Amino acid sequence: MKEAIEKHWSADAGSYNKSIQKMLHSEETKRPWKSIFTQVLGTDNLHLLDVGTGPGTVAFMLAELGYRVTGVDFSEKMLSNAIRNNEILGLDVNFKKGDAENLPFADEAFDAVVSRYVLWTVTDPRKAIMEWKRVLKPGGKVIIIDGNWNGNKTTLKKQIWHELSLLMTLITERRNPYTHEYGPELKKGLWCIGTKRPDADKIFLEEEGFVDIYIIKEVDTRRQTFLEYLKNGYLDKSFLISGTKA
Repeated sequence: MKEAIEKHWSADAGSYNKSIQKMLHSEETKRPWKSIFTQVLGTDNLHLLDVGTGPGTVAFMLAELGYRVTGVDFSEKMLSNAIRNNEILGLDVNFKKGDAENLPFADEAFDAVVSRYVLWTVTDPRKAIMEWKRVLKPGGKVIIIDGNWNGNKTTLKKQIWHELSLLMTLITERRNPYTHEYGPELKKGLWCIGTKRPDADKIFLEEEGFVDIYIIKEVDTRRQTFLEYLKNGYLDKSFLISGTKA
């Protein structure tokens, strides 16, 4: 399962990197995300780990806010894009290859662990959170941003909208969005299918002894044109959940 997921994201690395270029270079698009990160993390000079960094989207926003940032991902192609983007943006982010469930870092190495749109795709969410806790300093925070992606196409309207959005993306962005779609076999193996979130995430954090658990059930960061709404409006809003290592 893990090998299949890695192959999927490596195969999609180029298309995914192309899809996030607007966010990398648009302060208007990044502003709401930066506001959320500042709200949850504060403004101290923290050393942060961005798990599942992909092409570096979140890592770069955090670095622009003044944090020291390390990004980790298990796809070499994603990391190659992250390093290239880092050079273009002129930032000082450190990138390293590693598995979210078996991180290549020492105990208590970071002040916070951030993951955006990552936990849904790991093979063992409990093991991942246990590992994120290991690399956190006491008093450090884990911040999970994710969504009920399996609920995005539960009605006929959303199913039709989803299919049309893929076609519009193909035409207007000249990239293949179908490579970003998990096949039925991969989807069957995902732990999050049929799971109520962020309720399940809260249980994971509590079982690992995290305290001061904080939840934003709807994270609205969309600054969309009408065309972007037509392509993405069927998607449910993300949620944010954070906890502090006792």
